[in-house]
Amino acid sequence: MSTPHEPQPGPAYGQEAAYVAHGGAAPVDATPKHAPAPGPQPVTPPDQDVQPGPPDGGYPVLPPPAYAPRNDLAVWSLVLGLLGVMGCVFFTGIPAVVVGNNARRAVAAGQANNDGMATAGIVLGWVATGLGVLVILVLAFMVLLPLLFLGLALPFLAVAP
Repeated sequence: MSTPHEPQPGPAYGQEAAYVAHGGAAPVDATPKHAPAPGPQPVTPPDQDVQPGPPDGGYPVLPPPAYAPRNDLAVWSLVLGLLGVMGCVFFTGIPAVVVGNNARRAVAAGQANNDGMATAGIVLGWVATGLGVLVILVLAFMVLLPLLFLGLALPFLAVAP
């Protein structure tokens, strides 16, 4: 028997210590030290709400979700709306509105859980589309208005010989 201060041989590489005996050491007992005592367990009346959890007081084991929420639509709507406001106007503003509406439908169907992000993408998409319309109107007036005035003024500027 070795003294408590001498190092004990460890498990083989890739093996768990509780199941492997090496170097002539006695096999380690695989039963956990905190196993519940045998005997009758306390029964909770059915009218009380009991949270499930492990008997040793550790973290409760939660079941995996039944579905993975489809949050990518709202993220894309927000990204497209931001790009539209930053200068891509129609090219990303209109798709932001379309994808945002699809994301809101997914939220209503219970397939996603980020309604606020979808709404922000829709709003930014409409703002980008409005900015695009405003830019086109300003450019149209800047180009067409001088041409209109030039067209009206040319007959009067002609010098008679």
